[in-house]
Amino acid sequence: RLFRPSTRTEQETSIIRQSRSVIVLASSTAARLGWTTEPPPQLVDSQAIRMSALQTLHRCTPLRLSTPSAPSSAPSSSWSSSALRRRRSECSTTTAAALFGKKVSSSPALSSSQVVPGQGKGSPKWPAIHDRLRGEFGVTPVDAVDLAAFLAQGKGTLIDVRQTIEYGEWRVQPSVNVPYAVPDPNVLRRVVGYAISIKGGLKVRNPEFVEACVAAVGNRRTTIVVIDTKGGDLDVEPTRTGSGTLDATDSSALRAAFELCQAGFADVRYARGGLPGAIEAGGFEYESEQWGEFLRWLDTWNPDQRRLLMYSRLLPDPTNLPGVVGQAGVFALVGLLYYDVGGAGAWAAANVPAACTFLPVCL
Repeated sequence: RLFRPSTRTEQETSIIRQSRSVIVLASSTAARLGWTTEPPPQLVDSQAIRMSALQTLHRCTPLRLSTPSAPSSAPSSSWSSSALRRRRSECSTTTAAALFGKKVSSSPALSSSQVVPGQGKGSPKWPAIHDRLRGEFGVTPVDAVDLAAFLAQGKGTLIDVRQTIEYGEWRVQPSVNVPYAVPDPNVLRRVVGYAISIKGGLKVRNPEFVEACVAAVGNRRTTIVVIDTKGGDLDVEPTRTGSGTLDATDSSALRAAFELCQAGFADVRYARGGLPGAIEAGGFEYESEQWGEFLRWLDTWNPDQRRLLMYSRLLPDPTNLPGVVGQAGVFALVGLLYYDVGGAGAWAAANVPAACTFLPVCL
């Protein structure tokens, strides 16, 4: 059905004669995908799909059918399915699905503990992750301006990988929150984050991220679009020197996509432009039970202030309070010393090494 004689080239015809397994694989895959009639015309007529099938034939060892008298035309489903079962260990139905232009993963179904982490201990540097996402896994973007239309057609599920606190403050719909980073289970380390005003404290990679995504979407065949505040961009060359911490191509969403691709998810994409692009350019409405009225008021007064608070993670949260109080105390102490309130500056000048480098009382 896929290869019509009128559209074959001589090369295609020759390869088909040598590898009749394509018919077995195609018929079985069509049944699995529920195509009981002709495949969609765009798949039949696409030269790119035909060439993809030819490449698949080169990669896939031909089936050795047990029925010597099998006709050269399409075999019956009774022996084609049994032949497929014998060959499954060498040529998976994932490869067969490529004949129909379906973008599917050839990775096994791995768990979070089995994949190479995208961040934290044991993770590669960002340029290496970038190269694998773009090359080996073929991850593609959905631009922010096209995201609403893409989701409206039922083509995928939007996964917001921000931490739960941030998702609770505001979000876009339809989206499902599966945090890629979770609070550090070590309380002492987490408290360090509170002290320096990191919302939610110090965080670590979610050790059950893959399993949470499977639970959220139901299976690994569903198209997933990952999104966060930064977005990232695989079409731009990453920073390959230095620490790369300020690399605009990097994002939590892409690091999450790196793990999902390894875990065998069929089609993983990312929202280029992130949540700011989805809201400002893509027509998404943000929703927030906690800050909705305040944010809408800011929109009428100064939209830039609303954007700053939302996209820079500056909306107040109780976990910020220890850091805010601590920093306020430090500034107050410096002020007392600088202006020598109650002789504090003079005392510091006499007892604190290097205090005279900034205290006017020493002049």
